[in-house]
Amino acid sequence: MKQIRIPKPLIIVLSTLVLCLVLYIVFNIAFSPYWDSVYAPMGYFSLASMRQADSAENKYTKQEACQDLDYLVKFIGRVHPYYIEGTSDTIMNLLQEKKDSFGDEVSTYELWKSAAEITAVVDDPETLVMPSFKQNYLVDYINKVNAGYALVSVNDVDINHILQENKRYFSFSSESNGVSLITALFQSKEGFSFLNIDSTNLKIEYLSPDGKIIFKNYSNDDYYPYDEAVNNIDAVPVEPYTSFIDAEKNYGLITLNSCEYDSDYKKFVYEFFGKVTESGIENIIIDMSNASTGSSQVADEIIMYLPVDKIKTLGGKLRMGPYLMKWDCENQRINHYDDMLFHGNVYLIISEKTSSSGTMAAEMFIDNGLVVSIGSPCGSMPKCCGDVAVFQTPNAVLSFQVSTKCFDRIDAAKSDLPLEPDIVCDNGESLSKTIDLIK
Repeated sequence: MKQIRIPKPLIIVLSTLVLCLVLYIVFNIAFSPYWDSVYAPMGYFSLASMRQADSAENKYTKQEACQDLDYLVKFIGRVHPYYIEGTSDTIMNLLQEKKDSFGDEVSTYELWKSAAEITAVVDDPETLVMPSFKQNYLVDYINKVNAGYALVSVNDVDINHILQENKRYFSFSSESNGVSLITALFQSKEGFSFLNIDSTNLKIEYLSPDGKIIFKNYSNDDYYPYDEAVNNIDAVPVEPYTSFIDAEKNYGLITLNSCEYDSDYKKFVYEFFGKVTESGIENIIIDMSNASTGSSQVADEIIMYLPVDKIKTLGGKLRMGPYLMKWDCENQRINHYDDMLFHGNVYLIISEKTSSSGTMAAEMFIDNGLVVSIGSPCGSMPKCCGDVAVFQTPNAVLSFQVSTKCFDRIDAAKSDLPLEPDIVCDNGESLSKTIDLIK
């Protein structure tokens, strides 16, 4: 039999590839915060996939419920930067308290509430727990919120009072942030059940966009399962970013409704500053009053058109297994678009709806002294956590997300303070106030 001889260079290449694969797997198992996560960002790997619980009415044995809470706490301790030296005694004591409180049979809601109390103790609004069972949605409520209606009360109880009664289940950095978290539960019958609100005889008080108070009663017939709800929800398309030039009033407006950072956004900003240069206007307004999730790099892209050579960037910490990777707020050199540099005045509008990545992007402008800011304090703190990994408990399939990073505020002297504007005014008046300043 003729012996096949493999060339030595090919052996070296194959050996190198095998070694790289082994190192990649070891890295993910030992260090990646996304190992066992139901999704993994580019560069990371996980075998887990999203599952769904059968029903909100499921019951679990005490052993199963305790196993789920242990699983939750294990991943909080393994992934969150706060617990690099071990899970806190506060969490461990609460865990034991909740396990001891279980009877022989545990409902989904009892387990969900116990898990929510534990994640709330982390004191990080981005670390939270939600169920994965199919829900029944209050479509009319969702449609009203999409149309700009604000929630005032439920069954004659003020929304802020409901928040205070249930605050042990939530971690929030401001009252507006807390209201946003709790009103997300008002989308479904199951959310009302979590808050012990009678969903079969419901009266909701709304504030309409034109300032009128409206009351609406709901019954069981107003809830739709997901498959039907998606066909009855009036989805109001919201552009992630828009722009407008008013040459007569000498300003350009760029509105960021979210922080979507991609090639389309880069093109959008380039075209906006092209129009600004062509029109010769002397003022720019950046409206971030509704900006939240996404990437704070939306600010970096705009700063490239401003006449500043260096800016301070966000510092922070990343949890990688038993290690905490730190980086400081550093001076970063800016690569300019020299032919379109804007030398005029820049105004920034923020509000309590500015949160998460929106707050971090606004911080880039404010703490580097690039803008005059107007509005109300941001809904989340600039010193915060984020970049979550998502997991699911083994029995009740509760979905929970845990932050993998913590971010430091650029202006260390204001580290524990909210991001506040230079000029405070009501949210509805921010744009007109800014235009008056330009005049």
